[in-house]
Amino acid sequence: MTTCLSRSAFASLFLVTALLAACAGPSPSAQRTSVESAADATISVEFINASEFAEMRSHRLQRDSDSKAWMESLRKHLEQQAPQYLPPKTHLLVQLTDIKLAGEYEPWRRAGLYDVRIVRDIYPPRIDLNYQLSNNQGQTFKDGNAKLRDSAFLMRAHGYHDDPLRYEKTLLDDWLRREFKTE
Repeated sequence: MTTCLSRSAFASLFLVTALLAACAGPSPSAQRTSVESAADATISVEFINASEFAEMRSHRLQRDSDSKAWMESLRKHLEQQAPQYLPPKTHLLVQLTDIKLAGEYEPWRRAGLYDVRIVRDIYPPRIDLNYQLSNNQGQTFKDGNAKLRDSAFLMRAHGYHDDPLRYEKTLLDDWLRREFKTE
């Protein structure tokens, strides 16, 4: 199965997301943010050496605004989804250390496809992160790192059908569910 999305369409979706995020909250250029949930849990998201992410290294021509837009979208997603899995009065710090979005550009396929991202099973999404869950007094009771991969990402149902980051968001949702869900 192959999904094609031109760079301009991809960029437009991210630009709209970034503009909406700018109107709704803090600057998308913020590298660390903290959100408080209804359960009195806080979530902080950091991007560690974002300029060295695999996505940035493989696409040096990608505009900075595009990169900020997809990072902002992933940050907001974590901030919205994590509270439902966290115990009350806790703090979750997530440090994203490497990201490679699903798909790849294949300009050699045919002229004019230099800006079309081809999504195939050989280009799965990858996210590496560190995390630390602590109580309000700063006492850590769970920490670790994770290398999120899903080689069958095209064969799964996703809840984000029209979202250009549906595969990456599903990876993060699966990790939150596995790591923090209480029965």
